[in-house]
Amino acid sequence: MKRILLTSLVAISGLAAGSAFAGCTEPVAVTDVPKGASASRDDMLAAQRAVKAYDTAVKAYTDCLQQAGDTSGKGNEAVDKLQKIADRFNQELRAFKEKNSAS
Repeated sequence: MKRILLTSLVAISGLAAGSAFAGCTEPVAVTDVPKGASASRDDMLAAQRAVKAYDTAVKAYTDCLQQAGDTSGKGNEAVDKLQKIADRFNQELRAFKEKNSAS
């Protein structure tokens, strides 16, 4: 009887944890980073705002996962994706600044 009760409690806690993770929605990644060599100032500012908003969303997502007790590594994957996008944006921003300082 104790074994059945313990098994039931483990199953229920697993379901509860699974539903807690379900409340954590991974943000949609920024995919449109303009080419700095040809982008306008407005394009670069819009991209900067999008990357900052994505950064905020990833922070909220990883906080949610942490509070839910997730150990799957999903938060780390989201942070890695954010880092790649930020690196790409910064590379294009350098190209944009280089183009505009030569003018």
